[in-house]
Amino acid sequence: MDSNYPANLDELVHDMEMHPYQYQHLKIFLRRESNTGIPDFGEQYLAVSHDGFALYRLDSVDYQDGNIILSLTEKSTNQPVKFSVDINNTQPSCIFIRWTDIWNLVLADILRSDVDDIDLIEIIED
Repeated sequence: MDSNYPANLDELVHDMEMHPYQYQHLKIFLRRESNTGIPDFGEQYLAVSHDGFALYRLDSVDYQDGNIILSLTEKSTNQPVKFSVDINNTQPSCIFIRWTDIWNLVLADILRSDVDDIDLIEIIED
């Protein structure tokens, strides 16, 4: 067994608590907002890579051999997708942003603005 990574998901979450700066890139998925550190399934994420972007629903999270395995569903096509995140790779090829965080940023901007931004709301709600 490789000692460069925790043996299971519980050990990974514990290791994240002990070494928070080492795992900054994983906190989007694994955090202590719940008792287990596992995110809420069904939550939506915008995935952004060099090739483009897409909106996904998170269906499940697994951990194996130093990789977090995300089971996702692409929202526009309803197609299932698996994505693997190497826990030691601090510069992954794809980043994930919680959709609610984007919504909250846009909503805050709309509330600060004098401009009628109803078109932005319609885009986000689609």
